[in-house]
Amino acid sequence: MSDAYDIKSNLLSAFRSLMTPLVRILLRNGIAFREFADVVKEVYVTVCARDMVLPGRKMSLSRIAIMTGLTRKEVASIVNGESQRKTASDTNANRAARVLEAWHSCPEYLAPYGFPRDLMIEGGDDSGSFEELVRRFSGDMPTRAMLDELLRVDAVKLLEGGDYVRVLKRTYIPTDLTPEMVEIFSRAVRRYIETVDHNLSLQDPTRRRFDRMVYPDSGLREVDVPVFQLEVKDYLERVIAEIDAKSATYPVPEPSRGEAPVQVGVGLYFYREVTEDKRSLTELLGRTDEEDD
Repeated sequence: MSDAYDIKSNLLSAFRSLMTPLVRILLRNGIAFREFADVVKEVYVTVCARDMVLPGRKMSLSRIAIMTGLTRKEVASIVNGESQRKTASDTNANRAARVLEAWHSCPEYLAPYGFPRDLMIEGGDDSGSFEELVRRFSGDMPTRAMLDELLRVDAVKLLEGGDYVRVLKRTYIPTDLTPEMVEIFSRAVRRYIETVDHNLSLQDPTRRRFDRMVYPDSGLREVDVPVFQLEVKDYLERVIAEIDAKSATYPVPEPSRGEAPVQVGVGLYFYREVTEDKRSLTELLGRTDEEDD
């Protein structure tokens, strides 16, 4: 058996494991296989067209078809329909996150000791108001719509009288499975996988991005898990706040001077492995040649 076959087999096995929690999310939210398969086809074509170009050669529909295993007709349909599909937009998650970050880092919104100050919602001196903050950092989102969303996720609260608002959180985390929560999930998973992909592609360990995992080798008792999780949460919240504060000390890129912004960051998470049913499908379902009851 060739090394190439072993790598392919190992990768497919790894992706089977990787896809398990993702498919669980899809099924729980009513997304059938064909809908997901259409998305995967599109991603195969897009990645192939953008990332697999040979130097000095133009990518063609036929070469994409050969590399992806799709038919040339399928590839052409995906390429021709690209303009009709939704593209990534400036979502409410991005806007709300920018507003909270600016509130905690821009001098005009900070009190003398560096804490975010309470802001007048509208009216009065427009400089440093919540209205001005939203206008500067959320694009065209209305002030009241932004306020309602931040109130919904308990990121801010209205002060007595209702004219001023106080920020409670630095991070925007939707409370339910909303489009914003889906987007945050998508970004988090993609960024981690891209970090792994980057590290796997490099032979020089000094050029790899930071990626570490810590866990008790023998596991924990069930009774100790909530205590450990709370300790980790308290500690990592302090760490992430320090990293966030550190990132705010760097100059903001100025596109007018040719300084294109590069999106970087750090993600921290607590995991607990799911205990999976290891029985085979025939054990779970019985004979497959019999009619369902």
